[in-house]
Amino acid sequence: MGWLLAELGAEVIKIESRRNLDFLRRLTVEPDTPNRAWTFNFESRGQKSVCLDLTTARGRELALGLCATADVVVENNRGGVVRGWGLDYEQVRRVRPDVIYIASQGFGGGGPLAEASAYGPLNSTFAGANWLWNHPDAPYPAGSSLNHPDHIASKLGVVAVLAALEHRLRTGQGQSIEMAQTESAAYLLGEFYLEGPTTGRPPAPRGNTVDYAVPHGVYPCAGEDRWVAIAAVGDDAWERLCAGLGWEPEAGLATLGGRQAARAALDARVAEWTRGRTPEEAAATLQAAGVSAMAVQNPDDHRADPHLAARGAIVTDVHPEVGPERQIGNPIRFGRTPLVPPRPAPLLGEHTEEVLTRLLGLGRDAVARLVEEGVCR
Repeated sequence: MGWLLAELGAEVIKIESRRNLDFLRRLTVEPDTPNRAWTFNFESRGQKSVCLDLTTARGRELALGLCATADVVVENNRGGVVRGWGLDYEQVRRVRPDVIYIASQGFGGGGPLAEASAYGPLNSTFAGANWLWNHPDAPYPAGSSLNHPDHIASKLGVVAVLAALEHRLRTGQGQSIEMAQTESAAYLLGEFYLEGPTTGRPPAPRGNTVDYAVPHGVYPCAGEDRWVAIAAVGDDAWERLCAGLGWEPEAGLATLGGRQAARAALDARVAEWTRGRTPEEAAATLQAAGVSAMAVQNPDDHRADPHLAARGAIVTDVHPEVGPERQIGNPIRFGRTPLVPPRPAPLLGEHTEEVLTRLLGLGRDAVARLVEEGVCR
């Protein structure tokens, strides 16, 4: 949420501490290198870092002071944690009555799981995504390392914040926003929740198959772990696929129902054809025939892709410790409003002095004493 708000023009200040490092800062190859965590450096780009130890009374006092200067306060600690610090919505609005305060826990702010610890895979599991995102014959749920609720909830959170800011602009009223990450995942899985009541058939893992198209899937190609995605949607697309592959038309496969009945055999036949070609060759042949197909790209493919390069979809920032970093760019393109150019994630505590002196009026010597005393660490 923070990096998107930053690239929309907000000054985003992250309060963190070496005493209890942000989880993403711990995901490093080398030990004790919190500034070299690639996950943190993506998720926190464009932000400022202020170190405050919130286990200290002075640290909590300074954090509340920063909240008093903020239009928006964002927190997603485990339920109950910020209340124990005296930094929940009720406390913050006493010093900033019109604040927009968004809290996003894994399971939400109420109910039996309100204070349960949550990580992305747990949220996906609770929402049913790990079970659905799998092949029907798999021995156990798989899911995705994308940790989908984290990313979805943060983007929905930005929408909620912008709506709340518009409400404040019109009325002068601040408000709290509460959003469960698990419910954010379920929000985008609505068709699966309705599948049972509307069809009489309970939802189930289906891999890459769909009811409306055959073939529809990802097929192996020449090379190690190389694949192509193919979707022949409709009878016309099926005819074009047959022409592109040099297959003779078969009356029994002319309708979707016929192809559904022969799905396994058709998938095996398509896979036999794709195995003799690179993903790019297979996709090019099918695209030329008017069939939807695309090589499954890995990270190296993305970095070399001419289309992504032409659109500026991959950007480079220069991190003060890591150096040049290539990252995915902001997908939003405004016709009039310029986005803030990509900026690197902050070093741990990089902006502590600058922020505390500018926003709270502390002197540089006072900040230095806070560092020595362990408040700013």
